[in-house]
Amino acid sequence: VGTAIRARCPRARVIGVEPAVAADVADSLRRGELVRWPQADRARTIADGLRSQPSELTFAHLQEVVDQMVTVAEDEIREAMRVLARKARLVAEPSGAVTTAAYLFHAEELPAGKTVALVSGGNADPALFAEILAG
Repeated sequence: VGTAIRARCPRARVIGVEPAVAADVADSLRRGELVRWPQADRARTIADGLRSQPSELTFAHLQEVVDQMVTVAEDEIREAMRVLARKARLVAEPSGAVTTAAYLFHAEELPAGKTVALVSGGNADPALFAEILAG
């Protein structure tokens, strides 16, 4: 996605978002080298689609495309899912709601001006989704 954005709008800033409790990419980009987090640490997030570690190739690509990383808390992901469901009528899985969480709770870390947040996936566990909506 970042590559496509850069092709269409070279001056756009590409901001990656991941859960704070599984922020191995943010850690790696900050250090300038791929940092391996233990699976047990990455498994702490409800955003199960963001639990995997990037390969060397993927990390090199991220270094080229991503301008900045923002990390979001688990409660922020849950609230973003609620907002998307109630106000936009969208069922977003936790991994797909992290960008909305960044927009809702970390706007000061985002560039000023127009912002596009990709929301993806409706692969939310029904019981988890019901629990989050009830919260």
